[in-house]
Amino acid sequence: MTKRSYFRSAAAALSLAMATVGAAPGQTPAQPKVVPGPNEPDWDVVLRDRYGLSMFGDLLNPVRTTAAQTPGLFRKAGPGPVTYRPVIALGLETRNRGGWYLPGPGADAPVKVETWTYTFKNTTRDLESGANLPPPLEPGGSLAFDPGDALFGVWASNDALDDGGVFSEPSLVARVNKRLAAQPYKAMIYPNRDKATGKTIPNSYLIGWEYSTNDDFQDVVCVLENVRLRIEP
Repeated sequence: MTKRSYFRSAAAALSLAMATVGAAPGQTPAQPKVVPGPNEPDWDVVLRDRYGLSMFGDLLNPVRTTAAQTPGLFRKAGPGPVTYRPVIALGLETRNRGGWYLPGPGADAPVKVETWTYTFKNTTRDLESGANLPPPLEPGGSLAFDPGDALFGVWASNDALDDGGVFSEPSLVARVNKRLAAQPYKAMIYPNRDKATGKTIPNSYLIGWEYSTNDDFQDVVCVLENVRLRIEP
């Protein structure tokens, strides 16, 4: 190999290595970027350290074409209620709310059913020590509900933001939330995994919510159980 050929090969290898480092494994070209949270644990770190999950490798609802065509509805998996519970709170400290809904026809906003509220914010130290997890719920709420056999979605919101909240269906966010219509993908859905055993928990999902615009996807982290994700939009 001549000296000139050697340097050309080395330059090509360096360019390939830099491109590889800059790409996130498993991330589709249409997938919104995830931004590190300010003075908070990053979403990829939370997934890896607490659940043994890959941020894009284990993502069940990636944006493959458009956000509007990305699935976000569930169906109950078996007898008994569905449970929907917040497990980490890293968003705004004003009141956070969560619940479920049945999809409405056409452009109509769905009827939201609220199941829990909390006014709390975890710290990085909480996640390191396990303190204050899950966040304390306010009285009067419930973690369980029964949607019957119907397809349904889940939602989250914060009282400091005057909008319709965010929904597991990106298409619904685009329809009813003017503030976020241009970036409606606000829930990243994963299989819930027991890190200690490495086994996936059947019919259980982990959801990272983003109700702001910085897309760190850990404003509220929830577990949804006794359901199956409908993969089709």
